[in-house]
Amino acid sequence: MAFLANFTAIDFETANRRRDSACQLAAVVVRDGQIADERMWMIRPDPFFFSPGNIRIHGIKPADVQHEPHFGDAWDEIRDFFGDDCLIAHNAPFDIGVLIGCLQRHHCAIPELRFSCTRLIARQTWPDRRRFGLKPLADWLGVQFKHHDALEDSRACAKVLLAAGIARSAESIEDLEDKLRIVRGKAGEWGVSHAAKKGRPKKSTAKRKTDKGLPKRTLRRGSGLSLPLPANPFDERSYGEPKQGSITREAPPAYGSSTTVSQDPQPSEIDWQRLSIRAEFIQPLRGKQIVIVGQLRVITNDQAIDLTRRGGGVHQADVDESTNCVVIGTSEVDRQKVDQLTDRKELQIISESEFLTMIGL
Repeated sequence: MAFLANFTAIDFETANRRRDSACQLAAVVVRDGQIADERMWMIRPDPFFFSPGNIRIHGIKPADVQHEPHFGDAWDEIRDFFGDDCLIAHNAPFDIGVLIGCLQRHHCAIPELRFSCTRLIARQTWPDRRRFGLKPLADWLGVQFKHHDALEDSRACAKVLLAAGIARSAESIEDLEDKLRIVRGKAGEWGVSHAAKKGRPKKSTAKRKTDKGLPKRTLRRGSGLSLPLPANPFDERSYGEPKQGSITREAPPAYGSSTTVSQDPQPSEIDWQRLSIRAEFIQPLRGKQIVIVGQLRVITNDQAIDLTRRGGGVHQADVDESTNCVVIGTSEVDRQKVDQLTDRKELQIISESEFLTMIGL
């Protein structure tokens, strides 16, 4: 099922901490799941002030935008480029906030906007992930980009959304939002309603409870044990040996010890969703005509065939003149079979481990 999404991904960079200080804006238009157009605007912020901290983040200096138009002067072109698309941003509250702040600063009417947030979408799509920033997500998905460049960030944002759609087998953004139970954000002259999860419970205001009989100051964050603090905070005395039955952690084996670690991943250790998405995005096997000989050990032959097709390659049942890559099993018999099939020097013969590395494992 193809994810035929239509949207415009946007990203702002700001000159300082003010939300109306946009100095760069980019937009990437996606049609039927493919990037169709993109545009970038350099903007002279008003007031014309750059924070050193912001410059360190994105590298844009006052001289870079000194002769660029103000946001209000560029808005007609920006609005026409946006059209009626659903706007997508990573951490949409920031980017939509900058957009509205700039519109208000330059006395422009706020149009009716529809938008969603790839950070929220990623949280719902891959709940087991720990980090949902644009850079960690892009690295995980195999998307290479220069962070804090508005155009690069917009492209990466678009690809994160496309990856989420593929992962959830969605047909459109609306279908993806329904599957993830996400309510789309809206904005206008009346105000802003940000994208959110349907039925999201209110944040608990209950006070943190302590272990019975122990004051709050005896609790250690991140520990399941409560140890009494010394009366003198500068007292370096030991807390003594652990009591019988207490929790202890074993030290990791020393470097060079006899403990060995398997070089090949186990099937249960492979993140198939990530591997499949990376294969579709990066297309590392484009132009490869691949034959699999013998039985693979880490993954099944059917899984290797699926990864080949997702990665842009073509699977062949037998070696012929068009074959340019052969993946062999682990046994010596498999290698002997390949040697008997062909003696072409240009034929690339790789192991299962090399195949997985090529895909992006």
